[in-house]
Amino acid sequence: MTDGTAHERHMRRCTALARQALANGDAAVGSLILDGEVVLAEGIEAVRARQDPTAHAEMEALRVACTRRGSRDLTGCTLYTSVEPCIMCAYTIRLARISVVVSGARGADDDHAISGHTVLSDPRVAPHRPPPLVIRDVLADECRRAQRPAAS
Repeated sequence: MTDGTAHERHMRRCTALARQALANGDAAVGSLILDGEVVLAEGIEAVRARQDPTAHAEMEALRVACTRRGSRDLTGCTLYTSVEPCIMCAYTIRLARISVVVSGARGADDDHAISGHTVLSDPRVAPHRPPPLVIRDVLADECRRAQRPAAS
């Protein structure tokens, strides 16, 4: 696992990706997946841009990471995301066997059941896939600021 300084560095990359998504007219969410210290994939929210309700930043990063790894099993990988994963993303993270999830800002609802936190941690959700280690609130204020348009 990575130390706090590395978590912050990777989360800053997520906030840069989030700003890119916002500039494209989507929700400001950025995500990346590391295999050790190697960036395997990046994703930005693209729901509006693609007219695809599954084009969340985490889903985009997961698709690329699985393709690059040649497997749906991402054991040993760490997923960083500027906003806590939603239920859809959290369940897919579990299916992909991501080992660590590091998030920045909490979801707009600030409700763990809705934000996906319980999906990530509840062993009953995907009984044959271990829950990832969840690290929350890394650069939370910075991640929240990235969700707002830049002042002109």
